[in-house]
Amino acid sequence: MSSDLSSQQERVLSKAAKVVEVNSALKMRISELEDQVAHLQEVLSALQVEHADFQEQLQQRNLAMTVQSGSPARDTYGEEKIAELIREIDRCMKLLSA
Repeated sequence: MSSDLSSQQERVLSKAAKVVEVNSALKMRISELEDQVAHLQEVLSALQVEHADFQEQLQQRNLAMTVQSGSPARDTYGEEKIAELIREIDRCMKLLSA
């Protein structure tokens, strides 16, 4: 009976050691993911600022074109750049919410 108790104790200790090992690995992974989230939030903030700047530039350019020609002008390059930035922001937001 002492042998059974001893073997059960060894199994419990072995399982406890594995749990501690898995817990440690998971804590490291959480830390890595938190770092990644922080980085992505910084990237998202920078992209949002850039997006706002491009929106402002586009509005100013459209106003200037309207004053100059009397009708709203469309700049496909500016619109494509804004659409690209919006897609990049969306990708960052999806990564942050995942």
